[in-house]
Amino acid sequence: MDEVSLRPATESDLDFLWRLHRATMRDYVDQTWSWQDADQERRFRHKFKPERFQIVLCRGEAIGALSVDDDCSRVFLSIIEITPEYQRRGIGACLIRQLCDQADTANVPLELQVLKVNPAKGLYERLGLATIGETDTHYLMRRPAADRT
Repeated sequence: MDEVSLRPATESDLDFLWRLHRATMRDYVDQTWSWQDADQERRFRHKFKPERFQIVLCRGEAIGALSVDDDCSRVFLSIIEITPEYQRRGIGACLIRQLCDQADTANVPLELQVLKVNPAKGLYERLGLATIGETDTHYLMRRPAADRT
């Protein structure tokens, strides 16, 4: 994954991030609640804070986004979205493994939530995350920190 890197998002990434979100999440949101394009875009633009995102690059081209909340009790993967044409190439798995290493170094768990209809749950399970709770729409998943003693 030498050709994959991250850079901080800026205000100028808003349109890319909206198109990415729409391309990666529309079907799952539609199955869960119903996707109304204008409403979803309004919500996305209203909540957009560039400092919360990193842009995933492959050979300098923007191909995805990552948003991670890191506090003293856990590393929480809020968003990982990779453009459909770059999915199933191991990029997401590589990024999540890096987050596992980060969580292990801090001796905290890695957590995320995933829509119940999203098949990415299988990837998360293969990477060591287990379901620890659920809502009507989401699974909460956790990978405990590795024991480094």
